[in-house]
Amino acid sequence: MKKKNFDYFDSFKKMIEGTMAASRLLDEIISNYKASDLFLNMNSMHEIEHSNDEIIHITINNLIKEFVPPIERQDISLLIETLDDPTDSIEDVLLALYMLNVDVIRPFALEMSKLIVSAVDMLYEVIIEFNSKSNSTSLKEKVIEVNRIEEEGDKIYLNAMRDLYVKEDNAKTLIIWTRILDRLEMCIDDIEKCANLIESIALKNF
Repeated sequence: MKKKNFDYFDSFKKMIEGTMAASRLLDEIISNYKASDLFLNMNSMHEIEHSNDEIIHITINNLIKEFVPPIERQDISLLIETLDDPTDSIEDVLLALYMLNVDVIRPFALEMSKLIVSAVDMLYEVIIEFNSKSNSTSLKEKVIEVNRIEEEGDKIYLNAMRDLYVKEDNAKTLIIWTRILDRLEMCIDDIEKCANLIESIALKNF
């Protein structure tokens, strides 16, 4: 009986499903913020991050043994590892909220968390298109939408940072929210990098 080939495309999809779960968890935490719940929430987030690490481990182990992978070997390795970055960045936001002992959430953090969810949802659409082994106009359009969301995130980041430094006199608060804003922006930047990489790999392989 012929051995069933490992489904790398399913691994890509599962990675983004993990990121979707992480983004929704972060949005729920920020939307209904309670500093007292952060430690428990960090455990839930870490479980998601750990699941993605397991997918990477399994995928790379299969890739090592694969004779003829469905797309370039280095592309599989690069993509599966890059797809882990948004989840790590989302977890970093939660860790920052806990470590910096944030007691009240600012409105721009909620705006950014909603945008992260939207960006991840569109990234999922990108990978579905990619998994159909298509280098189509539809794939390009979905990547452009991720780019648009990232630009919207840049505007929120710019305005929030300026507002913070114009209106906030407390140095400690400035440091705290600068760090959190940087981490929120990194989430969307990492999502965009994933979308751009997927498009690049599609152009190369399909």
